[in-house]
Amino acid sequence: MITLKTHSQPAGSTVKVVLTGENKPCHCPGVDQDALKALAVKPGTIKTLNALEGETLRAALYGVLPEKLGYDALEEMASLLSKELKALKAKQVDILLGDDALQGLSEAFYKQLLLMDDQFTHYQTTGFAPIDPSAKAPDKEVFQPDFTLYLPDSFDLAAEEGRLQTAAHLAGGIRSARRLVNEPANVMSPQRLAEDAQALAREHGFEIEVFDEKQIQQMGLQAFWSVAKGSDTPPRFLVMRYMNNPDTNELLALVGKGLTYDSGGYAVKPATGMVTMHCDMGGAAAVIGAISALTAMKAKVNVVAVVAACENMISGHAYRNGDIIGSLAGKYIEVVNTDAEGRLTLADAITYAATVLKADKIIDIATLTGAAIVALGEEITGVVADDEGIWQAVQAASQTSGDKVWRMPHDECLAKHNKSERADIKNSGGRQAGTATAALFCRAFAFGKPWGHLDIAGTAYHEGANAKAPAGATGVGAELLARAAIELFK
Repeated sequence: MITLKTHSQPAGSTVKVVLTGENKPCHCPGVDQDALKALAVKPGTIKTLNALEGETLRAALYGVLPEKLGYDALEEMASLLSKELKALKAKQVDILLGDDALQGLSEAFYKQLLLMDDQFTHYQTTGFAPIDPSAKAPDKEVFQPDFTLYLPDSFDLAAEEGRLQTAAHLAGGIRSARRLVNEPANVMSPQRLAEDAQALAREHGFEIEVFDEKQIQQMGLQAFWSVAKGSDTPPRFLVMRYMNNPDTNELLALVGKGLTYDSGGYAVKPATGMVTMHCDMGGAAAVIGAISALTAMKAKVNVVAVVAACENMISGHAYRNGDIIGSLAGKYIEVVNTDAEGRLTLADAITYAATVLKADKIIDIATLTGAAIVALGEEITGVVADDEGIWQAVQAASQTSGDKVWRMPHDECLAKHNKSERADIKNSGGRQAGTATAALFCRAFAFGKPWGHLDIAGTAYHEGANAKAPAGATGVGAELLARAAIELFK
């Protein structure tokens, strides 16, 4: 929780943090300016001092922001602050901003504070071994401080309250996306994903429809069903709606890849490649988090989110390399690689958005290709878009969310790599330009609608923590898509 106050209101007797800009005078009441200078805190760092107040030991943290304060530097400072506060086991924290250095990034700072406690620990216990086997071991203690921020007079408190509320809604969407992705595949089945999305729909107020395996087949989602039928765990098809812009009939579709587990099918992955494949529904989590945030914000948009959720498994009834399968679009697809399954599920979901829901614009998001990781690493999301408006909206959303993006080509010469000699299209264009050709396979099912694609294969899940996110799911895409949707309806 974060409470905003002004410097004129006295700070409480808690852990105190003073943040100032580089080479800027600190105007925090009760702070000894000479003592602060004597500390010689280097820009981009934080020093902790312990002092006795009566018989109580109080901690004070002093941080100096770098002169060139961008999103990355802000995340690094928030990460340093988190480590210091965790070491102190702080429960209540007063943060005094000594100047206006954070004014342009205050919303991002609030978001980082709200996500500071976010970690996936509920399968970790204290080592408690109950005598009674039915007794539940206590959960591991989670770091959850309450913050009070004291703002200088140069800040508009009412405007900052609005920014804090926006940050809280976006942080909620990110947190939801992370939780969905972090759950192991034996827990987060397609049915469980649908149930959790329904719970979020009830909490926030968006509409949701869930279709089961019989309905999926009746609806003609042949490409999706071809992937799903190999698993004994039945698939689910989710359609979520949030319609809150009566001034236009325009509809934006957000389509998320929902592979709750991917073994690779008969193009089986090695063991090391499978262990994190519970994160292969990062795109689905992103669109669920985005529509949750948009609804909570009461954003003036018309958005539908579509998820085709299933597992890609090996069995006697699984699809095979060399199969030719149908699709909702009426196109026949040659399967040259059963580990290129996500684009098959997306094909039907995109077609459904374009033809049944009649979306005017479509953005799909998926942990789609290893090629994206080779090209851009783990910090930058690849974007392929055939529409300038969609690209500009995603780029603008990147600037305000801190989620880095890079546009990749969508030239027709690359789309030709998906040409099949046996069917209308094949599901892999090979290793060369793999991110672009995979995206262009998806575009082939958008029926000419303005379209964009986000490949989050590298950015959705990190095995180690960094300044942006804890270890595991990053929640990337939830805020990015929410902000892009708002941009598109301006």
